[in-house]
Amino acid sequence: MANKILVQEMDDTPPQISFATHASLAATTNLLEQGTPTEIEIALASLADGSARQSAQADLSINRAEFYVCRAAIEFAATPTTSELVELYWNASSSSTAATGNMGGTTGSDAAYAGYSSNLSESVKQLQFIGVMSVTVQVTTTVQIAIVGVFSPAERYGSLVVKNESGAALHSDGVETHIVLDPIIPEVQ
Repeated sequence: MANKILVQEMDDTPPQISFATHASLAATTNLLEQGTPTEIEIALASLADGSARQSAQADLSINRAEFYVCRAAIEFAATPTTSELVELYWNASSSSTAATGNMGGTTGSDAAYAGYSSNLSESVKQLQFIGVMSVTVQVTTTVQIAIVGVFSPAERYGSLVVKNESGAALHSDGVETHIVLDPIIPEVQ
């Protein structure tokens, strides 16, 4: 009899990774977090169009998943331009030290990201591409939720980079905006 490879439900082994300003995250019906996620800080409030932000460094754990689904819940301060994008990238790092072994001029700290010598558009090309959220024309207070992509982190450590190309700034509070990485765990039967 042949084996089946299925995907098991998330059981916090490894845990979901949640990127947000967790002190102000208060989403209810739009909350993407499940179980007890590992919380990683990234201050996305008021992220301007054409700008990027990097998160603090995450540890996916020694027993990390091979693949993760990236989902985003983003609220904008004004109406974004239809079909414009919010781009997400992963800074894969071989070191647990935030400032060591980072790609594309990232620091491993929650901060603005401009790449090497403020060359954002070229520097992000050295990061691992996760995917894009194509936005729709929705007024502020509408939280747009999407699957951004599925990716395989190249290293145990890393940080998220969010590049806003939506035509509008993100909302000025961190109540709804957050991004999660859901581990995909195969189960052989």
